[in-house]
Amino acid sequence: MESISSAKGLSSAFESPTFDEDGSFRLDKPVGSASISPCGRDIVLASRQGLHIIDLDSPWSPPRHLSHHTPWEVADVQWSPFAARDYWVVSTSNQKALVWNLEMKDSRASIEHYLHAHTRAITDINFSAHHPDILATCAVDSYVHCWDLRHPSRAAITFCDWFAGATQVKWNRQNPHILASSHDKFLRIWDDRKGAHPLRSIEAHATKIYGVDWNRTETNNVATCSLDKTIKFWDYTSAHDVPEAMIQTSFPVWRARHTPFGAGLLAMPQRNDFDLHLYNRRSDDQSQQPEAMPMVHRFDGHEGQVKEFLWRARGSVETSTDGRDFQLVSWGTDRVLRLHRLDEKVLGKVGFVKGQQVKRTIPFTRRNAPYKTFRGDPSGTTKDIDSIFGQLRPGSSCQPNTGMSSLSSIGQNGHVLGVNNIWATTEIPSASMAGKQIRSRNDVDAISWMKGVKIGKRETRPVGVDQSVSSVLSPVLKSSQPWDSFDSLAEEITHLADKFSKVTFENVRATTSLHFFL
Repeated sequence: MESISSAKGLSSAFESPTFDEDGSFRLDKPVGSASISPCGRDIVLASRQGLHIIDLDSPWSPPRHLSHHTPWEVADVQWSPFAARDYWVVSTSNQKALVWNLEMKDSRASIEHYLHAHTRAITDINFSAHHPDILATCAVDSYVHCWDLRHPSRAAITFCDWFAGATQVKWNRQNPHILASSHDKFLRIWDDRKGAHPLRSIEAHATKIYGVDWNRTETNNVATCSLDKTIKFWDYTSAHDVPEAMIQTSFPVWRARHTPFGAGLLAMPQRNDFDLHLYNRRSDDQSQQPEAMPMVHRFDGHEGQVKEFLWRARGSVETSTDGRDFQLVSWGTDRVLRLHRLDEKVLGKVGFVKGQQVKRTIPFTRRNAPYKTFRGDPSGTTKDIDSIFGQLRPGSSCQPNTGMSSLSSIGQNGHVLGVNNIWATTEIPSASMAGKQIRSRNDVDAISWMKGVKIGKRETRPVGVDQSVSSVLSPVLKSSQPWDSFDSLAEEITHLADKFSKVTFENVRATTSLHFFL
């Protein structure tokens, strides 16, 4: 695996050491939703305690924490997809939407705008795909508000269903004036030039709609999903409430979205299934019924329901040639963020081949986004934790030339001896002096965070073990690791902490030794 010794200096996702790897990050926080930065390097997890920014290219570094304690679960969080507004993150807090500015110098006042017009809890947020300052919110009060963040004191446009609360709102990816919202079992299509009356109303499902997603290339096509175990594809210009195609699933569907490549659609179950299911909307078998579209791939690994999934992309479309690569990122109720590597075989199952010609216009809001991380504190009041764990990254050479363990022995006074020299050359503030400052930005203990990071390793369920019991069996299925089989110094340190459970890791100093105290 490629070294991450200079992750902060990466110039593009092609230099990312984690893009082509499977991996997992454990964060034991009450996270409600997740989103990804425009360049695809950072993931934001929104919890009742605030925002947690994870740098995927510096996996051993604890996430940056922006505190905002609330009793309400975060229904949605959206990172602005525009390169021009890559510092904006919007999250829900009951009836309000909070607009965070990650570049504000004072991390204690990172909320730039409060959007307050709803009278009930907000259920969804969506940025326009055409204008970086336009945002839509919907809520249980049945209203859909469109905001211009240049004038955030009031909503610019408002739509209302009047009969049922809204669950989803999505801007059309091709037409900047069209948006869709779901209210109970009805799909409403709105045009911001046509006033408050919906352009089209479709009775789409037998039960409440929980997912809406516009086609990425077809202006009139939109997909919906519901707990009635169906995913339906609509042309809203059609005069009849008859879907163009339908997928019958074996599970209630919580979310279903088009993939950014090929003709794929990824579905997320609402219960009783911990995997993500990939479907091909264009089957090669012309005799096959649309509702019998088979699942072509299953993304597993979670030991709880998946709550959100995101796509990480690199490359671009130049001269109508699609040269992009993709990685799937998912978050589940098991409180684990997972990276899923996509190979050519999986991409080919939905009709995508790297280097193929693009026949339709694809809007790219993320084009020219600088490849940078927002995990660091812009105020500069605390030292970057990367300086502490910059060498503790997968693939880095951390073993001393003697062939012995880099953490070779523990002295009688509690000091670790024989530590690799990388610790001696790095300027690190001692925990006794700067611990409070670091914790104000990183609310996760460094050693605890490192224990939950696995890069390049994929723990899958054994053959014949059902996913419903895998979480119970997993502790005994994992074998103990010998001292000489670590891939990085980070793994060795976390193993040491487990091995010597009565040792307290108190200080990390810029010296030739690590200090432990019993």
